[in-house]
Amino acid sequence: MSKLLNTKYSGNSTIPVRKMNFDFTDVPKNYMNGSLAKSHLFDGLNLLFPEGERFFMRAVRDGLNKIDNPDLKQQARGFFGQETQHAIEHEKFFDVLEQNGYTFRRKLNKIDKFILKMRDVLPAGFRLSLTAGAEHLTAILGAATLNDEDIEKSHPAMRDLIQWHAIEEIEHKAVAFDVYQESNGNYLLRILGYIGAIVFIHSVSNSLVEDFLIQDGYSKKEAKRLIKQTHKEMLANHQGLGQALRAYFKPSFHPNNFDESVLLEKAMSRLGIA
Repeated sequence: MSKLLNTKYSGNSTIPVRKMNFDFTDVPKNYMNGSLAKSHLFDGLNLLFPEGERFFMRAVRDGLNKIDNPDLKQQARGFFGQETQHAIEHEKFFDVLEQNGYTFRRKLNKIDKFILKMRDVLPAGFRLSLTAGAEHLTAILGAATLNDEDIEKSHPAMRDLIQWHAIEEIEHKAVAFDVYQESNGNYLLRILGYIGAIVFIHSVSNSLVEDFLIQDGYSKKEAKRLIKQTHKEMLANHQGLGQALRAYFKPSFHPNNFDESVLLEKAMSRLGIA
């Protein structure tokens, strides 16, 4: 199911790039333990990943041009490789959503055009701060997914896709942050980027989730209520999530302050990847 590429880098850093080939045949609408709402929460994020991750790669690459750190540049190669593979696999899942009867391409095209415009008009430092903030968000959510009962009981292909992506978000969680700190390091801009990333990802993905639920037959009011309820359940099931997200506001914060090694070892063993 996977092939390991380019794993050894200088220093103590190893960020492996794995080529995956997930088979999404017969994935149902409610693949996440029978819950449409929880499945759509991931669907909404899934649609943002490909163009969003290309935005991240461009921001990190531009930041690297301002610094001279061979080890960090080696780590970034692993980051670029992992993000590229994420985009490939998540775009494959778009076809599954369409096969299950959902329409989203027109709205997604508008979102992607907005992301591309922001890539071209926002200052490099702000783009990198957005990226560093988003990478903390995805690493924390990734750790939560590796310890989530609903994901464990999901359709096998979706469980493996989500957990593989989570593993790699944790593996490269510090790259964008370290590039930002070395190329800019402004604390206020770092926080502004973090807030901006959370607001954009939360609002846009929830808008997509609402669209999916309406297509399932829910009213707009019912869809909003269900989204809110599902978010509350997630926070209740992962009580340390809020604290982990707030940690980014500490001036002394660094992504490696969090140790997810036990979760990673267990998930990698089950997936059979190194």
